[in-house]
Amino acid sequence: MTKLNKRQLIILAILAIVILFAAYDFFIGQPASKKAKIEAKPVEIESFVNKITTDIVKDNIAGVDSYIIKKAEMEWAKNPFWSRSEYREFAGSEAGSGMAAKIVYSGYVDAGRKKMAVINGFEYESGDALELDGYILKSVTPSKILIVNRNTGSELTIPIQE
Repeated sequence: MTKLNKRQLIILAILAIVILFAAYDFFIGQPASKKAKIEAKPVEIESFVNKITTDIVKDNIAGVDSYIIKKAEMEWAKNPFWSRSEYREFAGSEAGSGMAAKIVYSGYVDAGRKKMAVINGFEYESGDALELDGYILKSVTPSKILIVNRNTGSELTIPIQE
């Protein structure tokens, strides 16, 4: 049998103490009928709630807290949790004239050899075809992307929009 190191001996000693205490509590400890029962009286609960409520009302809300409360109650201008179809509908309704208005480069991901661009809410690597028909992502950098139109051969550089 191998010799136990100091750490293992301490763990075993603590385990033995816990087991002895559990056995004492289970066999020798007070029976459940003799243990004190704690009951909350309705009057005590009401007075506690009233006291806490008055304490909260007395405190003035700081400027930062009121700003946070106002912002939390406001309607969101743009929902960050849209589904793909809702986002496409939103992007199509807000897009201006021209293809550059329909392509939004909003994020860059560098995972080792993989460099990905977030375009219109979707991730693309260099060489991937975009959801817009006829467009391919040619290159990705942290500051801009280069998109090529397969039909005309024209290149479009789009900067990141933060």
